[in-house]
Amino acid sequence: MASPFTDTDDRILWQRFRQGDEEAFTSLYQRYVRVLYSYGKKLITDDAVVEDLVQDLFIDLWQSRERLADAESPRFYLFRSLRRRIHRACNGRFNERWDLIDEDLHPITLPKETEIIESEQTQKQKDELDAWLKSLPGRQYEVMMLRFYQDFSYSQISQLLTINEQSVRNLVQRAVSKLRQLTISVVISGLFLFLLK
Repeated sequence: MASPFTDTDDRILWQRFRQGDEEAFTSLYQRYVRVLYSYGKKLITDDAVVEDLVQDLFIDLWQSRERLADAESPRFYLFRSLRRRIHRACNGRFNERWDLIDEDLHPITLPKETEIIESEQTQKQKDELDAWLKSLPGRQYEVMMLRFYQDFSYSQISQLLTINEQSVRNLVQRAVSKLRQLTISVVISGLFLFLLK
């Protein structure tokens, strides 16, 4: 699920924030604090450290707002900045533990309004997809989340993870292939159970 906010919306807020507009800064904070925290928790499991790093990121942004450059994608800038902070805080070593994430913070979780509207069947499919995604290796899961739930381009993901773009594409391709295999095995299992009745 991509961000409901466009890069254009974010760029406008970013410009206003850089000029000292507190409301614009508050809007950026409210849009991204939770998703940044969720992303940080996928890289390190210490809640307090992630919370501190996210808060420090926003404090530093406000204090250095006049020196900041224009950002083509403020969302990408925030993700990259947080990832660098985590990398520095862990001396370049951090575990990408996607399997330890609290469900309430997981980016697959739909907004409350959508959950109310969605049928039970759709919820069941979402839960299955969630489980399948969590079964992917850590790097594959991360690129799938960044590509399809945060709507980052392959180029942005390669910059964020400091790997080449072809590696990102390969990881997505492997993840999609594994998800297809899981889907086929579930269909075959369901058919087998149906035939046994």
